[in-house]
Amino acid sequence: MKKLTALLILPAIFLLAALPGPASGSSQAVNAGVKPASASTTTVCSWQWKRKKVIRWVWRQGKKKRVVKYRKVRVRVCRTIPDPVPDPIRLGVKAYEFGFTLSAIEIDPGDTIIELNNQGEDDHNLHVQRIDGGEELATPDTGPGQLDRIRLTTTPGIYRLWCSLPTHAERGMDTNLTVG
Repeated sequence: MKKLTALLILPAIFLLAALPGPASGSSQAVNAGVKPASASTTTVCSWQWKRKKVIRWVWRQGKKKRVVKYRKVRVRVCRTIPDPVPDPIRLGVKAYEFGFTLSAIEIDPGDTIIELNNQGEDDHNLHVQRIDGGEELATPDTGPGQLDRIRLTTTPGIYRLWCSLPTHAERGMDTNLTVG
């Protein structure tokens, strides 16, 4: 009788282990054992079928015999995927005698690269400052046909872009950029 009870209980345990969690959608039961992801990662879980080796000993013809069977079991597999880092916003500024041409007059706030492309015959530079006050950033004097970059973190507002060489700003190398 003990052997019969053990034979009936053992398959029931494996069946319970193979069943998915509660169908009610309780987040505690579904996410049990899964560490919460940080703000820069995403956790993705899925169910997979695995083979499980089950060994039983049975009596056959008066001898104890080893029986090996394989059962399919559903296993929950979770992995953490890092969120992609957004690329910086790029703004192209073409300088010529005596003016600037911007690739966009309005950009989104965030990590920004401003690239000065001197298409003129004289040296030019580029100064960037938020209109209501802030840090002034500048490129060095850039020769004809050369490129230079400024990398900054922009916040919503209006920024002034100008060339600081003598009389260049007064002659038209002064413009505004809206971040917003």
